[in-house]
Amino acid sequence: MNTPDAVHNDLDLPTGQRERKAYTTLAAQFALIGIELINGDPEVIGQTPYYATRYGLWKPLESLDAARDYLAKRIKAGREQELQAQ
Repeated sequence: MNTPDAVHNDLDLPTGQRERKAYTTLAAQFALIGIELINGDPEVIGQTPYYATRYGLWKPLESLDAARDYLAKRIKAGREQELQAQ
């Protein structure tokens, strides 16, 4: 059977090297601060691999590392605003 899951199976890799696992973990972390992380379509020419979106605004992200950096900046900015409000 040639299902999409069978084609993209990454179970033969160690847990820490599974891109799908890293993506879903990161997407959950984004969701906790109200931002959606979207996996782009690699077959569309010129499309970035990942997007962060909130309130209709889109931020293209070139890699999971770029997504982690963007998330860290958003969390830091939120903490700074929280401290200023106190």
